Amino acid sequence: MAEPETTVSSERVFEGRRLSVRVDRVRLADGTETVREVAEHPNAVVIVAVDDDQNLLLVRQYRFAVGQELLELPAGLIEDGDAPVATAQRELREETGFSAGELTELGHFYAAPGGMTECLYAFLGTRLTHDPLDADDDERIELVRMGFREAVEMARAGGFHDAKTIASLLLAERRVLG
Repeated sequence: MAEPETTVSSERVFEGRRLSVRVDRVRLADGTETVREVAEHPNAVVIVAVDDDQNLLLVRQYRFAVGQELLELPAGLIEDGDAPVATAQRELREETGFSAGELTELGHFYAAPGGMTECLYAFLGTRLTHDPLDADDDERIELVRMGFREAVEMARAGGFHDAKTIASLLLAERRVLG
C-alpha cells in the first residue's frame, strides 16, 4: 500500500469564482521532496434520470473549455451547506424541468484525482414529474430523451465524451436494466 505524502508547504497561486489552484511541496515516504499542483473545485452531483418508459433525460450544451457541444447527464455543483441529494433534485429541475419522486445514491467518484479535488455524487432519479425551476442565467441547455439501453450501448461504444456521464450510466445499469 502506498504511504501518504506529507505537505511541507502550500501556496495558493490562483483564486477564481469556482476554481482555485495551489502548489504544494510534499515529502514522500523515502524523504524525497516534490511538487503537487492541485485544482480545488467544489463537489458536484450527476443525475441518471429515467422515466417510466425507461427513457433517459440528457442535456446537450456547449462546453467552452473543450470547444464543443456535449451530450451529458444533468449535473451541478453542490453549494455550501447543501446535501448532495438536495442539490441533485434542484439541478434536475433546473436542467430538465423534471423532479424525481425517488432519488437513490449510486455512489461517488473523483473527477480527476491526479490533480483535482472534485468528488461527484451520482444519483438515480425515478418517478419523474414535470416540475421546472428557472435555469441558471449562463446556461443554454437542450433536453434530449434517449432509451436507457441505447445510452448504455452508446457509452460502451465511445459515443459519450463526458466522464461523469459514462461512469454514472454504468453505475445505474444494473439497477435500471436488472
